[in-house]
Amino acid sequence: MRTNTAPLSLLMLSAALLLIAVGCCPCDSPGRAVRPIAVPGVYLRVNQAGYLPDDPKVAVLSSDHPVGGRFSVGSYSADVGPDQGAWGPFAHNYRLDFTPLRAPGRYRVFAGGAESVDFRIAQDVRDAVAPRLVSFMRFQRCGDVNPVTGEICHMQDGIDVVSGKHVDLTGGWHDAADRLKHMITTSYCVAALYLAGAKEEADWGAKLLRKIHPDAETIYVQIGDDRDHTPPLTLWHDDQSDYGYGKGGPRAAWPAEGRPQGPKYRNASTGKASLAARTAAALALAGDVEGARSCYELARRSPGAAMSVPVKAPHYYGESTFYDDLEWGAVELYRATKERRFLDEAIGWADKAGDNPWMGKGRHGHYEFFPYVNLAHWRLYALVDDATKRRLAGYYRAGLEACRKLAEANPYRLGTPLVWCSTNDVVAVATQAVLYERMTGDAQFRPLAAACRDWIFGRNPWGVSFVIGTPGAPARSASRPHHAFYKLKGYAPAGGLVDGPVYKDINESLKFAPFPPEDLGRFNSDVGVYHDAFEDFSTNEPIIDGTVSLFFLLSQW
Repeated sequence: MRTNTAPLSLLMLSAALLLIAVGCCPCDSPGRAVRPIAVPGVYLRVNQAGYLPDDPKVAVLSSDHPVGGRFSVGSYSADVGPDQGAWGPFAHNYRLDFTPLRAPGRYRVFAGGAESVDFRIAQDVRDAVAPRLVSFMRFQRCGDVNPVTGEICHMQDGIDVVSGKHVDLTGGWHDAADRLKHMITTSYCVAALYLAGAKEEADWGAKLLRKIHPDAETIYVQIGDDRDHTPPLTLWHDDQSDYGYGKGGPRAAWPAEGRPQGPKYRNASTGKASLAARTAAALALAGDVEGARSCYELARRSPGAAMSVPVKAPHYYGESTFYDDLEWGAVELYRATKERRFLDEAIGWADKAGDNPWMGKGRHGHYEFFPYVNLAHWRLYALVDDATKRRLAGYYRAGLEACRKLAEANPYRLGTPLVWCSTNDVVAVATQAVLYERMTGDAQFRPLAAACRDWIFGRNPWGVSFVIGTPGAPARSASRPHHAFYKLKGYAPAGGLVDGPVYKDINESLKFAPFPPEDLGRFNSDVGVYHDAFEDFSTNEPIIDGTVSLFFLLSQW
């Protein structure tokens, strides 16, 4: 890194003098959006959702040309500091640290003649965000009255593809913009919602989880499949997909078989443990101890990972890990029953799960290490002896150190790969850092957690919050999501966390239609690509698991 002392351009100097004349914050009144001053080639990125008073607070200034001088935020001022070098679409990047500013209020960052959008510092900055995340889950409900259309959908779910028998698998949530339902993500969402205190929504999902395990050997991994992608595009209540029983008829129900599945393209499933054990954890949290026991025993009998089932296209959720899920199922059963056997087994599974294998890597497969952070280590920590606590904390620390090493190589301190559904990885690192600090009192990873959270809410090259319509004006957020309700009704479901930026080659490989012209194209690069467009399902499709993960993170911050 180097310190740049190049003088400001005449345009930048004029803008800077104007700012001095009018004061350091042009916000006319709280809540009123005032358009920031735009200086060609200079961009200021902040967490648009705001900061808690004791949060690390770092804005990123990115520019096509060198910038020097000072920056200001309210009454706080400091040197712009050293040039962090080229990254992504920008030749010059600077980290503007205003952590010492703690006073509640509405602020903007001023630097290089430009200014950021306004944001708040306050204890309640999360209060407007968390309810939107839960409301998105309410919107995604399947088999319930939709709040936009007033219609109920998919009351014929479904037909067992092996036996041909009708099974009652109504309820749950549509997984993303699709109509189908993945129990891989549903099982996690139910458990995480309970742990985050959203009992009503968790109860809704738990009703379906009780149905997917009708006997000792059966657990359904998926309801519907990618046959629902066939045009014409319709809203959920008017689903015209044909699963062999006529358009709009019952949907396929796929039991996990513990081996590769699929009529044309096949997944790489190795067992049922990942799904069954995670479902056990969710059911234990729901108070269904007997259902949890049965799922856990199925998981023990069928070690390995259950993956979603592809039909028309080769894409599927390729979860490969399962010891973390066995640990989670065991620890929740111990908390529910106080039976020592479950605690001992949880400790054994924890040591087999170890640290998080994707952290520190440049790439990984689609949902390969779902759910990206092992919440069972945190749930187990308070129940074990000091030696086991040290091991559990060490597993978390090793992953965080690997991510921090990657993060230190770029100005945004992004320590995760930009694979498909990259926001899941980003939220997972922040969550692991927050839980590690709560477990140990060691705050060394708090800046890493803040960098991840800030990336989600707009401190990224695009200056976009990846949560649809959140935190609201004057923030810039995802607004044209890959979702049927946006395409057909002009309704963007606020609160849904979208997939987020991906590497350029991933984006190109998943492109199904030309992307329309947009103002964000200037910020795409070989580092990452994002389009706030319906046509880009690889970066702009909302996901229930990511949304719930973000809600859980905010509940623990």
